[in-house]
This record gives sequence, structure tokens and C-alpha cells, in this order.
Amino acid sequence: MYFGVDYYPEHWDKSEWGEHIKLMKKANFNIVRIAEFAWGRLEPREDEFDFLWLDEIMEKLHEAGIKVILGTPTAAPPKWLVNKYDVLMRDRYGRKRGYGSRRECCSNSPDYRRRADIITEKMAERYGKHPAVAAWQIDNEFGCHASTRCYCENCRREFASALSKKYGSIGELNRRWGTVFWSQEYEDFDDVILPGYTSCEPENAQQWSHNPSLDMDFYRFSSDSWVRFEKSQADIIRKYSDRPITHNFMGHFSDIDYYKLAEPLDFVSWDNYVDNQWNHETYENSAMAHEIMRGAKNKNFWVMEEQAGPAGWDKFGGTPRPGQIRLWTYQAIAHGCDGMVYFRFKSAPFGMEQYWLGVIDYDGIPRRRYFEIQKTGEEIKRLASKFEGAVSETDVLIVKSYENTWSSKIKRNTENFDYRGILYDYYAANLAVGTDPACGPITAVSGGCKAVYAPAYSIVTDEEARILENYVSNGGTLVLTYRSGIRDEDNNMLRTTPPGALRLLTGIRLEEFDSSPVEVGVSDGFGRSRVWRDIISTETAHAIAVYEDEFYKGSPAVTVNTFGKGRVIYVACDLSGEGLLKLVRYITEQSGARYIEHPEGTEVIRRRAADGSEYTMLLNHNDKSVKTELRGVSLFDGSEFDGTLEPYGVEIIE
Repeated sequence: MYFGVDYYPEHWDKSEWGEHIKLMKKANFNIVRIAEFAWGRLEPREDEFDFLWLDEIMEKLHEAGIKVILGTPTAAPPKWLVNKYDVLMRDRYGRKRGYGSRRECCSNSPDYRRRADIITEKMAERYGKHPAVAAWQIDNEFGCHASTRCYCENCRREFASALSKKYGSIGELNRRWGTVFWSQEYEDFDDVILPGYTSCEPENAQQWSHNPSLDMDFYRFSSDSWVRFEKSQADIIRKYSDRPITHNFMGHFSDIDYYKLAEPLDFVSWDNYVDNQWNHETYENSAMAHEIMRGAKNKNFWVMEEQAGPAGWDKFGGTPRPGQIRLWTYQAIAHGCDGMVYFRFKSAPFGMEQYWLGVIDYDGIPRRRYFEIQKTGEEIKRLASKFEGAVSETDVLIVKSYENTWSSKIKRNTENFDYRGILYDYYAANLAVGTDPACGPITAVSGGCKAVYAPAYSIVTDEEARILENYVSNGGTLVLTYRSGIRDEDNNMLRTTPPGALRLLTGIRLEEFDSSPVEVGVSDGFGRSRVWRDIISTETAHAIAVYEDEFYKGSPAVTVNTFGKGRVIYVACDLSGEGLLKLVRYITEQSGARYIEHPEGTEVIRRRAADGSEYTMLLNHNDKSVKTELRGVSLFDGSEFDGTLEPYGVEIIE
């Protein structure tokens, strides 16, 4: 199993490289990622390339037995590129993005694409067969530090062309989008606007909504633009190299369709920062992000940047407590990580990331964090055969749709509704119950799933409805919620009675809905609804809970419908806390899904190794010891596990 670190040799004098490599070896690192931000050093002037320093460090790493993940450096353009060519993104006011961060360039700029292809080809030609290269990383974190949506003239022209190919005629676009509303009918594809602000003055602007079909197609176009940009580099690399190709995703980030972005890649990797200046994530959030990454290609993934110290740009994030870096590492492995790479090796005393500390500090002296990672590396070296290629024993799926994410951003159902939030709520409740759910697209729904959750699935195609009908007919349990089956593929409201194509499955009919800011009780211990209430009538379903307040008192709040050999649960309102836990426990028991009871703040995950052997991983995210009912032989040292997990402790038992 690869266990490594991100390294920036161009930041340090060559005289330091040897000592760095010695410390890497002592830390049990067997791979490093390099060069993903080094465009300016690799091509200091247009068409003048300098690969000698990269040759030298790669030879030193190879001699030391350390492999390389080689990054294409297109996320950080050199100054000569933006000086000579109009490649910078425009914001929704048409203003040019300034130089000085990264990700400044537009994926639809012909000059940016051309120069990106050139540097990629030069690197692939030179290093495609290099014995040190284990894998390639394309670019870095598409969408990080810049919107994926650019409003430049190149994007406007490319968008018009894409719409022409999709709709064939402007009349069909006008019909599908309903542009007759507010007299917005277009005469030509070249007339179609980009959905920015309606005010010309940014300081006085208000973000009035645009046509939701226009906005949805622009989300699709912007996402597809980055997929095309990635694929162009992947195609170039494959002309010269047979090594696998990846890109480092960003977990919950949803402005790009990660299912499409994953298609040209051999494996997905992602960057996991649990506690930085912007986010103080829960362990459930990190667990879910791991599962989303595993679901992107339905295969194991890598963590290309794992937090190794305080993380921040303009202010520090929190310092990992003793044991937390090891815990985060094993959490990733438990959810399907086949390669672990920490960010970064040595903390940079200069530049934007002075406050983003690495494995060793500015002075280069190994301390607590280094030794914790070193110990973790020793353990992983012994147990690598158990981890690499292992799969989790789960039969519960949370369906994530990027198009439904975009739809909910464009037209929020109510101020307090959040599509990502409802997915997280159902994921976290399942994690608490002990089902260890997977996350993935609707195409991942299969007979192996005992329970499938597709909350707030507002846009559902006929093909997706058939997938769900077939799943339930054959004995599956499907969970749908309010705001499901309400929109068509053009992001317009359906003219049929909701839940539209899901109505036969659910056995209910939507009569009204209420998003008033009131609290409404739900019977039988399901708690209180605060965000949304569907007011429904049953056709073939029966209610297992009803509303207790307001004019809809006594009408169904949670229903169950038998369909073929399976069942569909429809949750007509938002639930949280103990109410949601009660519902998930009910669904788990009724569906026959596997689960393991465990203390609060812990994860217990069953895994099956590539050789068929099974083991259980126990993770304690609490700052105090906990006692579990599980017993077994520790894979770490062969001792009998007595059920006690230390603060931030990890145990692996057979």
C-alpha cells in the first residue's frame, strides 16, 4: 500500500533534498506527489523548458526507493501566460479575475487550453516511462479558490454552441425553457445570455434569479467544461504512459458532476482537511465525503492530501490532538482508501500557505506529528494486505445527484432547505444506527442494497424511475422524502401531480405543502418538523405517523407502500434528532439491513480483504475512552481486545 507525502522540492535549496528524503524514509513514506504547482519553474518563459531540476529530484527519489505521483501544473499558471494571453476568468459582472492565487484561468480559453496541453505533453513525453512514476495527477482541485462558472466571451460562445447541439433549434429551446415568460424568447442561440446579475454595477447589484432552465444548463455546461479539460490532459498522458491517472477531488464539493469527472480517470483521489480555518468538520462529514469519493467510480480511492497539522491560509486551524492524525488515516482506510498521502512534508515559511503546517515544521525538526505518522506508517506496512483492495460490508445506499444539487441551489424550496444537508442528515443517522452507508449515483442501486435513501430527489428521469421500480419490485426498501418527483429535466415544475414518476411507487398524492416557519409535531415519537410539510393523501400507502398540529392535523406525515416484493417509505416532512434516528432504526430493521450497535461518537466498520478474510475496524472520535461490546484479536499486536477504545483510539480485530 502506498503511504506518502506531498513534496515541493522547488521550494528548497538542493542541499536540503537529501536530508528530506532521509526523513521521508524514516517516516515509512514510499511515495511522494510533486510538481503540481511548478509550471513557472518547468516553463519559466514561453516554450523555454527546464526539466533538469525535476530530473534530479526524481532520480534521488528513485534511488531511495520512493515512487512519484507526478502532477500536471496547470492549476497555477506562470505570470508570462496571463501577461501575453487573455486567459483569466470573468465573474458574473464581466470583471477579469486578478492574478495572484491559483485556478485563475478559464477552461474554455483557447490559449489556456493550448498551453496546458503543451506543458502536459512535454512532461508526459519526458517522464511517461520513468521508473519512479507510479501515477499521474491531472491539475489540482478543479473549482478550488475560483468558481467553476466563468462569464467570459469564450464561455458565452461555447455555451451557445453547446445549446445548439442539444436543442437543435432555438424554437425548441424557447419551448423547453418556457422563455415566453417575461417575454424572454430568443431569436438565435447567440442571443442566449449567461445567468449573471441583472444589475450592471457590482456595488449595487442584487442577485435576481434567472430562468431556472437557463441556470441549470449553465451548471451542466460549466461542469462539462472542466471534464473536457481534464480528459484532454488524460488523453495526452496516455499517448506516452501506461501509469494510472487521477485528479484530487474535494469531497462534498458539488459544482462539478464528480461522476462524470471520474470517468476518464483510473482512480479517484481527494483532499481531506478535517479542521482548517474554514471548516470544523464532524467525523460524520468526513466519513460521508470518503463514501462519496468511493461512490464516484464505485471503487476504492486515495487521499492525496491528508491533514498533518494546523491548516489555514490567513489564520490557523486547530492543532490535531494526539492520536487524531492516526485516527483520520484509519477512518479513510475504513471507508475505502487504498493510498494515503499527507499534506505537506515541510511547512512553507513563505507564500499563501504559511499557516498550513505539514509533517515537519519550518525548522525541519521532527516532532510529535511526525512520530505519530511514522508509527502509523509502520502499522500500515504490516497490515497493507488487509487494507488494499478491501471492501466494506454495507447494504445501505444514500443516493447523491449533482443535478438535484444544482436544482436546489437555483431554486431553493425554502430558506432553511439544503439538499446537501438532507443527504447528510440521513447519512449521519445511518452512521449512528450502525449501517455504515455507502454513497453514490442512482445507477448504483442494485439488488445488493437492502435499503436505498433518495431524499429530495426532485428531478427524476423516466429511466431513473424504472431503476427504482425494478429495485423495489424485487424486494428492496426505498426511502423518498418531500420535494421528490416535482421537476422535469429542464428544471421546470411538473404538470402532473407530484411525486410525478414516483407516484405509483409511493402510493401517495401531494395535495398541498407548507413551508411556514412553524413547528409541527409528528406522532409516535418522530419529533417535530420545522422546515417543510407535504400535505398528502394516500392511494395505496398507509400512514405510520401523522401531523399533530395546524390545519393538516391527522393527515399522513410518514407512509409505507408495498410495491411488488418491496416497500417504499415516503417522509413528507423534515425530521431531525431522535425522530430521524427512530425512523432510520425502523427502516433498518424492516429492510433487514446489517448494522452494528456502538457507542456515540464511534464508527464500527466491517471489511472484507482481497483474500476473503474479514475484520472489523473500530474508530473512537471522542476525546475520552469508550467501552464497546465487541471483542476479538487485535491485528495490531495479536492481543485480546477487551472492548475499550482510548481517546481518538483505533482498533482492528478479527
